[in-house]
Amino acid sequence: MEKKVAELLTRWLDNGLINKETYQEIVKFEENSEPNQKSKVARSITLIGGLFLLSGLLGTIPLLWMNLAYWAQLALLVATTYFLFYAASYSEKFEDGKFFIFKSTEKVSSFLFLVSNISFGASVTFTLNILQETGIIDLSEDVSYVVVSLFVLLYATYLFQRTKLIFQHAALFYCLCFFLGAIGNLIFPNIEPWAGGLFLIAIGSVWGINTYSTLLKPSWLGYFLSATTISIGTIILIEDLLGNDEIISILILIIGSVVYVWASIQLSEQVIFFIGGLGLVINLPRLITEILPDNVWPPLVLFLVGGVLVVVGLYLNSIRENLKTNK
Repeated sequence: MEKKVAELLTRWLDNGLINKETYQEIVKFEENSEPNQKSKVARSITLIGGLFLLSGLLGTIPLLWMNLAYWAQLALLVATTYFLFYAASYSEKFEDGKFFIFKSTEKVSSFLFLVSNISFGASVTFTLNILQETGIIDLSEDVSYVVVSLFVLLYATYLFQRTKLIFQHAALFYCLCFFLGAIGNLIFPNIEPWAGGLFLIAIGSVWGINTYSTLLKPSWLGYFLSATTISIGTIILIEDLLGNDEIISILILIIGSVVYVWASIQLSEQVIFFIGGLGLVINLPRLITEILPDNVWPPLVLFLVGGVLVVVGLYLNSIRENLKTNK
């Protein structure tokens, strides 16, 4: 039984949440459900062998690639995608599917599904190129991006619905951004930077709302993708519209960072807290330097702000520990 589970059970028992009989039954169940050492060794050997096969395949492809006809190259890409998907599906049958002998929150199947997603996108791209060169279809480059991104997004959506794991969550997000970006570039080819910033803010906001509604899991990754995307979009928007007004730009970023810290407390989500805290650490000194340029006071003020930040950091760390306890 894992140490973390044992500690939780002990704490529940000590606080009267479970009785001793229930505690013993859970411990017995967990110990019986754990794979034995032979099972772990067999699983590890199998997975290591699969990784060697994959490495050999990836190492062979470049050597053969230039000597193959277009259709043979496409067949090789399709076969690689199928092999990765089959290997991922097979690894799901293992008892915990962890990254062979290493402890990890990510399953081998999740990683292989992610690589198959990339291989699938390459297969679709290569198919369109062959159809273009043979004259079967005639698509502009922008339309081709839309078609490829659509197929990749559909495949990523299927994989996320199947696994609900971190790699598929991230792949779904970036595939969606790729698809919406391709659509936007097709409809608005000469888009202004500020509009691109609004686009990122909109995607990040929608992702955050869907994470809050528990549609997207794990929540920490959903909030991380949401917060970072909104931050990047805000920076682009500010730089384009307020590029000459440095103080106003910094103030907006500081306000946004404070909102992140507040949201992290309300949502009990540490990742938002870290992003907001990083924003404050970066932008508060910038603001002081802008307000007091070429003066003896900036170093002293930065020193004082540093002391304040240390005190605030210690206080926020206590909040972070409370968030961690409440999770």
